[in-house]
Amino acid sequence: MFIKYSISYYALFCLLVIITILVHPVFIIFVLGYSVFIVYRLNWVNLILMIVFTIAFVMIMHYPQSCSDPYLQGTIISQDDSSVVIQTAATKVKVYGNFTGFAVGDELEIKVSYFDIREPTNDNAFNYKHYLYSRGITNNAVLTNIISSQKHETLLQKLQSRFAGEDLVNSYASMFIIGVKDELINDYYQQLTNLSVVHLFALSGLHIHMLKGIIKKPLGFLLPERFLEYFCLVIIGFYIYIIPFNVSFLRAYLVMVLNTLFKKYLNRLDSLGIVALIMIYMNPYIIFNLSFIFSYFMYLLIIFINRHKYLNLLLYIGSIPIILTIQYRINLLSFILGVILTPLVSLLYQLLWLYTLFGSFFKPVTSLVITMLNNIIVFCEDFSIFINFMKPSLFFLLAFYFIYFKLLFKVNIKQKIYHEIMLLLSLMIAFYFKPYYQIYGQVVMIDVGQGDCFLIQQPFKLGNILIDTGGLKNTDLAEVTLVPYLRSIGVFELDYVFISHDDFDHSGAYDSLSEKIKIKETITTYQEKMTIGNVEIEMLKTPLSDDSNDSSLVFVATINKLKYLFTGDISTTVEKQLVETYPDLKVDVLKVSHHGSNTATSALFLEKIKPRIALISCGKGNLYGHPHDDVIQRLHDYGVKVYRSDQMGMVKIVYYGNDNYIFQ
Repeated sequence: MFIKYSISYYALFCLLVIITILVHPVFIIFVLGYSVFIVYRLNWVNLILMIVFTIAFVMIMHYPQSCSDPYLQGTIISQDDSSVVIQTAATKVKVYGNFTGFAVGDELEIKVSYFDIREPTNDNAFNYKHYLYSRGITNNAVLTNIISSQKHETLLQKLQSRFAGEDLVNSYASMFIIGVKDELINDYYQQLTNLSVVHLFALSGLHIHMLKGIIKKPLGFLLPERFLEYFCLVIIGFYIYIIPFNVSFLRAYLVMVLNTLFKKYLNRLDSLGIVALIMIYMNPYIIFNLSFIFSYFMYLLIIFINRHKYLNLLLYIGSIPIILTIQYRINLLSFILGVILTPLVSLLYQLLWLYTLFGSFFKPVTSLVITMLNNIIVFCEDFSIFINFMKPSLFFLLAFYFIYFKLLFKVNIKQKIYHEIMLLLSLMIAFYFKPYYQIYGQVVMIDVGQGDCFLIQQPFKLGNILIDTGGLKNTDLAEVTLVPYLRSIGVFELDYVFISHDDFDHSGAYDSLSEKIKIKETITTYQEKMTIGNVEIEMLKTPLSDDSNDSSLVFVATINKLKYLFTGDISTTVEKQLVETYPDLKVDVLKVSHHGSNTATSALFLEKIKPRIALISCGKGNLYGHPHDDVIQRLHDYGVKVYRSDQMGMVKIVYYGNDNYIFQ
């Protein structure tokens, strides 16, 4: 049979084709390269079968279908403080509103109003749409009213009520047993994320094997081994059915089922391939799910490493590019901490099950273990040593894993691996220093919604300058937008931050930003002419004013022979004074004042400074109507090319040598 012991090859071929369809057409190169490998490794017949199989598979996959019916009828399958996810007959919808008194398992008939799932507008930003689609959620909606409801007491609700009460034992039990995190444990969970050991605490394949061991220990003397294996599958399967959907947990269980029932016919790679195909068939967008990527890839590495004595170290090395893609930094303590915590987590997991089954008798010892665990976590976070990187490029990922899999191959045939270790180390060092030899610079209008935030990143790490920070009332803009973007491009400190004026939409994110990114100097008042790296900054004198907007810092930045004028929120009154004071003022790029308000950007001002490019930073659908139609028309009348964040998202002017390029 052509496909026997080759299912994993078919699964990988399907995966590459789906990535090409959903991520980017450039991945067709990998499909072609893999096709050549298949012919070399297997034969032409298998390649033809793979192509036919993949075409059929792609045609029958179950793509999530969006919904437009304002009336929804379905079951609550997950819930948080501000929303629920409703499973209807056709899809899943995330509905925001007041659902006090309802619980997972309840049936609702509701009327909703839909709103768009916003896609990322800044480079390297979290793609919320892909995240929702990876969970099968196709719509965001706001609750209009509840038409009818029917409560259902489920086993999950009984488990949740079992863990009711505000103490850490119940919080840890909820996280470990049913995979539900409450507010009490969120801070600890963030610490675990920072230490890169969160995988030990989130329900995963590790816990499923622990659970199997917990079931087998008391029953090993009563039941035959073969029957006990089947019994474990039934019990664990029922458990997975009643708790919220978990990608890693389900993967481990399905692989366990296949390895138990079809051990004679499938190897472990085949089992993994079949399970991957099942998950992708159910929802192709699951390839964007971090748990799917991490769980399946790490299990693949476990198969390749094949129980080597340095299994944990080799797994940690293999996870480094994934960690860098998420966090842009490595915690040097994370490997050692993982080794230390694994037996402690195993003990805690068993104690939490005893606490769940038998009650408060086991609570004191469980609380003691949790206290010990938390103290270790707090201690390690205080003494953490981070090495900062930028977001890995595709070239880095390919080079790293080419060397890494060559290393695994040599490990399995018991050859020395010093050469591969040195290559990986050299690659990491070269990647660490990449910001220092980056040959291009850029001026970036970061999309911060209704506000201003501009980054000047110079080549060869000559200097990083931020002009305003933006600010949103209900969102920590620094945490969700600025810091992730800055870290992703290798900016872990800012040489200068200029705050044009104190309005919240220009400075509101400063405090949070300063806690997460080192700021060497902050400028809030008029300064003499400055040179920062190769950037020359000349502040323009404006008269004192009681108006906050008219008190904005105004300055010209000369960057790669282009003159940029940053105007804060000044009005036409200040514009008139500027052209009178500086009659020879001419610029190439104008940061349009006050987000395009009609209180500024007068015809007189444009006539005098003669900009070629205008940058307007404003929020999509903002309440102020920015930018004003009259301003846009004036800019067009004077032949100015307009770039606006509400329509284009992030806009970058990249410079290299004497050339400048605009990207949006």
